[in-house]
Amino acid sequence: MLQLTGENNESDVLPCLLIPVQGGRLILPNVTVAELIAYQAPVPSQNTSDWLLGRMEWRGTMIPVVSYENFCGQKIGVPGQDLRIAVVNAPNGDGGALRFFGLVVQGIPSLIKLEEAAIKENMNTSLLKGQKLAVTLETGHAIVPDLDVIESAILDENWQ
Repeated sequence: MLQLTGENNESDVLPCLLIPVQGGRLILPNVTVAELIAYQAPVPSQNTSDWLLGRMEWRGTMIPVVSYENFCGQKIGVPGQDLRIAVVNAPNGDGGALRFFGLVVQGIPSLIKLEEAAIKENMNTSLLKGQKLAVTLETGHAIVPDLDVIESAILDENWQ
C-alpha cells in the first residue's frame, strides 16, 4: 500500500481515513475520498446487481452508490442510523468513464496518520471480492478495499 524510506520524517506519514462499515473498517488514503456526505437514498437502477444501490446526484454529477458489504458478499444486518456516503475518486477516473462513486458507510470516518511501522498484514483473514489487503493497525483491524475491482464492476453494470 505504501513504500516508505528508512528515515522517519513527516514525508513518511500517509494521512488516511478509517471508515466504519457494517463488517468492520476500511482504510483509504484521505486523498481517495472526495467528500463525506449525509446519506440520501439513491435512485434505484433497473437490472443491476444488488450491491449497486442506484445513483444519486453529487455536485451536479450522477454517481453510482455501492453497498460495500453486498459487493463483498457479506451478510449485513439492519443499517444503523448514522449512515453516510463516502464519495470516492475512481482510481482510473481521469479517463472519464467513471470519475466518482459513492460507498455507503456507517458513521464518521476518523483521520489517522499512518506510518509503515504501524501496518502489519493480517495473514489470518480470508479476503473476499473487493478486498485488496487485510491489515492490523495499532488501533485494530481494517481492510484495504480494492477500488479498481469495484470501479470495473460498476462499469460492467448499467447503472445510468
